[in-house]
Amino acid sequence: MKMKQVFKPRRSTGWIWVAVIGLVLLAVGLGLFFSTGTSGPFLITILLTCIIGLVFLVIAIFFPSMRYEIGDTCLSLTYGPMLRYSINYEEIKSIHRRDLGFGAISSFRFPGLALFKVPYPEVGTVNMCATASGDDILLIETSSAKYGITPADEEAFVAELRKHIAK
Repeated sequence: MKMKQVFKPRRSTGWIWVAVIGLVLLAVGLGLFFSTGTSGPFLITILLTCIIGLVFLVIAIFFPSMRYEIGDTCLSLTYGPMLRYSINYEEIKSIHRRDLGFGAISSFRFPGLALFKVPYPEVGTVNMCATASGDDILLIETSSAKYGITPADEEAFVAELRKHIAK
């Protein structure tokens, strides 16, 4: 049995956006809590703001865990414990690099980081695990979905992936 080959994503400071948003939300929530306490009409708002802020901070903390693993039977795209896509090699139809346009629909997309399902106007929804939100995305298309990634060593990654697809 062959070991998995692990490829890291391109360098990015995208996690900083997520961390700053998380810290701001947490600060606002805690500020409201300390100024109004638990008896005010803002209790639900305070709790939601703090929870969302904590979620953003957790996502920022797991940024270094992003990776792309080429295994014996499938490609795995991973971001911490909250994101894992498995792509069987026989399902891959195409691999190509492209720029993805900007869509106004809300998603988890920031400069330097795109995760989860992100809608793009010209290609539809893309399952993202990338350190870029739209520029130079390696788009992997399967029969049922599209995946966007940003491997640091794109040439080596694509060459190794093509070996597994050809089998």
